[in-house]
Amino acid sequence: MTPTDLNRFDHPMPILDIDTHHITIEAKDSFDGKIKIKNIGGGILEGNILSRCPGLTFTPEHFKSNRKTIHFAFDPKEAGLGVGETINSMAYISTNAGEVDIPISIKTTKMSISTTDGYTIANLDDFYAYALKNPTQAKRIFTDSEFYMLLLAIGYEYMEVYESLHKDANRDRAMDNFFILSGLKSRTTLTLSQNQIEFVQKTDDKTILYGYVVATRSDSGYVETPITISEDAPWLNVSANKLTAADFMESREKNIANVSFQITPRYIQGAYARGQISIGNSNTVEVTYRRTAPIILRLNRDSYRYEDRGIIEVINNTSSTMQVDVFCKESYIRFFSRAYPVGAYGEIPFEVKLSAFMNAQRFFRKTPFMTTDIEIKASVPGRVFKKKIPIIVGEW
Repeated sequence: MTPTDLNRFDHPMPILDIDTHHITIEAKDSFDGKIKIKNIGGGILEGNILSRCPGLTFTPEHFKSNRKTIHFAFDPKEAGLGVGETINSMAYISTNAGEVDIPISIKTTKMSISTTDGYTIANLDDFYAYALKNPTQAKRIFTDSEFYMLLLAIGYEYMEVYESLHKDANRDRAMDNFFILSGLKSRTTLTLSQNQIEFVQKTDDKTILYGYVVATRSDSGYVETPITISEDAPWLNVSANKLTAADFMESREKNIANVSFQITPRYIQGAYARGQISIGNSNTVEVTYRRTAPIILRLNRDSYRYEDRGIIEVINNTSSTMQVDVFCKESYIRFFSRAYPVGAYGEIPFEVKLSAFMNAQRFFRKTPFMTTDIEIKASVPGRVFKKKIPIIVGEW
């Protein structure tokens, strides 16, 4: 048996995987956290975790499991750490899958905010993370004197701007601008699902049409932007004159909102109209409206043989039954009737049949093909439409 064959019977070794590669603590008082470890290899993972940092303890210190959550706690008093002081140390994980060093950075702050739901806010990063999870509670903290004192304690450089934002009655806008100013997020942007939407309607249909365009925001930040329509589109209306953060809250996906609009065809005189909806300064969607032709005529084939049958397809886009009269000056195009009533759709059959005299002429003249026109007159109450359809007949 070769060494390669023997490898199939070797027991796979454990492989250590951890979710934390650097422990960072910034707090005024005691601090709790956790590390998750797991074995992504074979066998059973076993080992120890050891802290070289004063005041930082791990529970449990010994483990034998393929999935384990290890809790850690830091007490600045046991570490002998004063306000504003820092510690840089290491923790060591030693296992049957190898060893891992975890750097530790600890800084005590002058103060922190303890929320009613069990969070500790000691810096701006903490507050931003908390605001993403608990926006309503964060808005109350943002205007509280305790938050003001926290900003002073951490040496926030834009205190005058914060005091101005603090007075803004629109808390969502104030907090979003605060996070942008503090470098915690970028300004929220919008993108549209479409930049062109077309509506097609029958000639006499005056029914109001409804549509919408989906707007997606880049994050959960504050949004308030105007919605306007181009001046040359009085037939186009939107349901609101601005898009706000509340519009996004109405959908299941919090970063998506629908901008609804309607088209009133009776304000459109011609067969075609185009308008533009602008959402903010950089997002536009072009809305076009088109009325179909009153009658559409087409042959079922491009050409016909000298002895053949064909069909004229008639699409009636008016709201009335249409009387269609057919005529051809050439006798070899023969219709079974001269007039046909057509609703929304109809087919007018015909045949191509040369007389004996025409067949004799074709034989002597060697005519490869002939062309002519079928004349159509379509009538609805108060309107008459006339059209010619060219037709080719020959031997192919």
